[in-house]
Amino acid sequence: MREVNQAVQAPAAGNEPSLSMLVTGLPDSLSQPLQGSPPRRSLWGLIAAALALHWFFLDSLGHSAQRDRAVLAPVLEVRSVFAPAPALLPTPAPTVSAVEATLDAQNRAMVPPSAKLQSGQLQSQSQLQPPVPVPVPEPVPKDQVSAPVGPLAAAFKDPEAPGATTGSRLPPITSQDTPPAPLLEGDVPVYRTQLPPSARLQYALRRGALSGNAELQWRLGDDAYNLSLEARLAGLALLTQISQGRIDAAGLAPLRFTDQRPRGGLRAANFQRDKATITFSGPATEYPLLPGAQDRLSWMLQLAAVAAAEPERLALGGKVVLYVVGARGDADVWVFRFVDFETLVTQEGTVRAAKFSRDARRLYDTQVDAWLDPARHHLPVKARWGTTPDGEALELLLTSLQAL
Repeated sequence: MREVNQAVQAPAAGNEPSLSMLVTGLPDSLSQPLQGSPPRRSLWGLIAAALALHWFFLDSLGHSAQRDRAVLAPVLEVRSVFAPAPALLPTPAPTVSAVEATLDAQNRAMVPPSAKLQSGQLQSQSQLQPPVPVPVPEPVPKDQVSAPVGPLAAAFKDPEAPGATTGSRLPPITSQDTPPAPLLEGDVPVYRTQLPPSARLQYALRRGALSGNAELQWRLGDDAYNLSLEARLAGLALLTQISQGRIDAAGLAPLRFTDQRPRGGLRAANFQRDKATITFSGPATEYPLLPGAQDRLSWMLQLAAVAAAEPERLALGGKVVLYVVGARGDADVWVFRFVDFETLVTQEGTVRAAKFSRDARRLYDTQVDAWLDPARHHLPVKARWGTTPDGEALELLLTSLQAL
């Protein structure tokens, strides 16, 4: 027994744990019988129990790892698969039924809120009142169209439509080169005139920020006249106009008017009194020649002659109506209205001048102002004219007057 106890208490070879070490970890109720039991099979039983416990714990750890791997395993596997490109099919054109269905849906959406029923639903298209159709007038045959009446319904030859006629309406807003409706004899009054004696008038010229000078020469013969205007701006020729003609019962009767500009060249208007027609050197437009018709230079002397012969027009409400023709195929009625008397300071002294103004009637029309001096045969001591959009008018102010 002593040898057995020494063998049990002695350390095992190979650093293996002793029986006392194994028994120490057990409860006291089990360790005491084991320490006191000498049989060897009790020792082998304890060793078998220890191995069984080790195997049980190792097997439990293995099953736990398998369960963890099963939980962490991916639930869904995602793969990228490239689908083949779809074939491009032509888009079918909308059918009539599809268009009607779309329009019907739009019409239903545009029904006003007052068309709703008490249940909150919209009335159907058949329950709504249909729109009132708008009658379309039938075209009137050309032979049934009534001709325009009135004093302005005269025919004249238009370069784009030979033989065409114009109505009595005023022309629309167009450029200055567009000819207005022609006039008939009696549309423009014929005034009494008293022409001034021959004279040379010198003017200071201004246009915007530029200044220059101008000269107006008026020569009156027994039954003819010659009128010229030369304007120079900043030392360059700006304008040269010449009006030549006769004297008749209506005053000045132009025969030829020429207008020369630096860029536009020389243009002319011909007053063919034997044919009672006004023609031009450039455009093929023709106008009827009316008594008292003036050009764009002779109006200055004609206005002075009317004011001298009929001084009652130099009052509020007074006016002078002239038919004025240019050299570029333009012709229009110029209505000069008396504005008031104004005091002007000139190099010839202080002048109490009568102001007449002609207002523009359409786009790019000519705005004209003229100041006449009753003490100098109503000759213009100041004049200003220009087109409405640019705002830069050409202004003349008398510097000297010399009788010829």
